Amino acid sequence: MSIAIQTNQLTQDFGNLRAVDQTSLEVDIGSLFGFLGFNGAGKTTTIRLLLGLEEPLLINE
Repeated sequence: MSIAIQTNQLTQDFGNLRAVDQTSLEVDIGSLFGFLGFNGAGKTTTIRLLLGLEEPLLINE
């Protein structure tokens, strides 16, 4: 199946707070996917990063 969304080690900081910590995921076209978690877990930030509304933190390897 083809991939609709793919990310590898997606990371975002806000000052000293790491909102998204090296998140990797792959979602196939036609599949149903959702984000569940506590308040402040980074769900909205992850979605904003995937949509290109925020720039991710670039980590040198």
